[in-house]
Parts: sequence; structure tokens; C-alpha cells
Amino acid sequence: MNDTTTGQELSASLMAYVKHFKLPIPSQIQSPNSPEQLEAIASSILTFQQKQGMIAIAPAQFDHLIQQAIEQFSAENVETAIVDPTTQALVQDVHQWQQTLENQVLDTLTAYVQMLPSGQLENLSLENLSLQDLSKTILSIVPLVDNGQLRKLEVDSLIQSVTSKFNLKTAMEQLVGSESLAIAQQLSKSLQLGDLETLLKETVLGNSQSLVDQLNQPIENITEDFVNSKLAELLGNNALQMDIDVDAQQMMVKQVTFKLNVIQSSPTPTKSAEEIAAQIDNETKDFLADRNTNLDFSNLFNRS
Repeated sequence: MNDTTTGQELSASLMAYVKHFKLPIPSQIQSPNSPEQLEAIASSILTFQQKQGMIAIAPAQFDHLIQQAIEQFSAENVETAIVDPTTQALVQDVHQWQQTLENQVLDTLTAYVQMLPSGQLENLSLENLSLQDLSKTILSIVPLVDNGQLRKLEVDSLIQSVTSKFNLKTAMEQLVGSESLAIAQQLSKSLQLGDLETLLKETVLGNSQSLVDQLNQPIENITEDFVNSKLAELLGNNALQMDIDVDAQQMMVKQVTFKLNVIQSSPTPTKSAEEIAAQIDNETKDFLADRNTNLDFSNLFNRS
């Protein structure tokens, strides 16, 4: 399937999605929807199709196809748009996938909060929650519940949705399944290894000039195999004096690969290499400023 055909089908799917789920249209006054949300939907459609093996798109073409779909989107034609059965089925499947992923992330976050010792829960309050820190924690959950590579547009939309729905009081009273509890335990273990994750990010990216070189290559070049090789180098360094089991290593590799690729998949215009280097450096400084490894709610969401 060529890019023209894929672009036309994406435009039709975006129109069908907005129509079927009766989303407010960006051109309408005081609409909660925005072009960024439409871009996120278009990105999700492409990602879902790739996950299902329906299409194969090079990372460089993602932004081009999304922008093409946005440019062709007509708010005036939504109500009268004719949607064929195949497109209708596709957008329903995409939406179901989005909802399933959102519920998994929300359930895992809920299970994680419930895992806190009762003594720490006594001081728990909504005022303790930082939106930025909560977003970082949600970002850490995503690769634990979804094996696919989401792009930044989709991740930002997912974080926004989960954050808006998370309710501390409800979370403490909610029943969670064994699968969510198991993932929450993985999350807890991952957050305890925050400084190793930061060090691994730095090792993968190297100095700023190496980062520039990395960003001139396709996103796929930061693979789990590559990250795993860098982790092996770190763990082989006697000065590090850290011993983690195989499961923890695999989880660390997934986290770092996912987060670095999400950062790099920013929509056009992309951040410069220097800006991304500064972003990662800031995250590193934030983490090093709070090295307390005790799991309490005040530092619960302060892991990068």
C-alpha cells in the first residue's frame, strides 16, 4: 500500500472516528477538542494498524501522514460523511484498544497506590499529588501494559486522560485484579531502580554530540537489543556495585527503550537535539535531587 492510499484511508478513518464517537469538532467555539487531539487520534489509528499487521510505515512517514489527514479534515463534512463498513469497524477497534489500554494503566496506578503501607496512607491527600510527577509515573506504567511502541502524541493523550480520571478516594476503595497487582509490583520495583534507569539513559545517549548523531538516525536504531547491551556494560562495571535479577533487567530495558523513543517521536516541528539533551539532563537532576529510596507517597511520583 503506497503513502497516497494510506493517507486517504487515514483521512477517512479520522473523519469516521470523530463522527461515530460524536467528538466535539475543533472549529466549534469552546470545543474541548484541539488539533493536537485529532493528531493523537490519527496517530493511534496508524499505530493500531501497524500492531495488527495491516500496514507498514517508516517512522519518518508518520508525521507526514498525520499532517495530511489533519489538513484534509473538514469539520463541516463530519455529519454528512459516508462511512464504509470496513472503516467503521476499524475505528471501533481502535477506540476499544485505546479504552483497554487506558483502563489497564488506571487499574495499575490504583493497585500501586493501594500497595503503600497503611502508615504512609494516613498522610495521603490530593494535595500531595503533583501533576508532573503523576504523569511521570503513568509514563512508567505504559510499557508494562503494552508491548507496542506508542508515539508521543498517543502517550500524551493517554496521560492526560488517565490523569483526569484518577481519583484518590475512589482508588483506595476500588477492587483491583491480580494482573493489575502483579504489574503494580513490577512498577514498584522499577521505581526503586530510578538512578540506574537515569544512568542507563545517559549511557545510551552519550554526550550531546552523540545525541545529535542518534537523532539523525531512524527511531528504530534505539532498540531493546542496543539498550540491553549498554545495560550489560553498566552491570559489568565493578564500580557500580549493583546486582539485579534478569526480570528486573528486562523491565529496565523496556522502560528506557520506550521512554527514549517516545521523546524522539515528537511531532513536527521536532525538538532539537540540544533541547532533548537538556530535557533528559533536567530529568536527571530532578532525580538526583531526590535520592531517597524509601517508598512513601511524597516521593512516590518522583521517579523518571
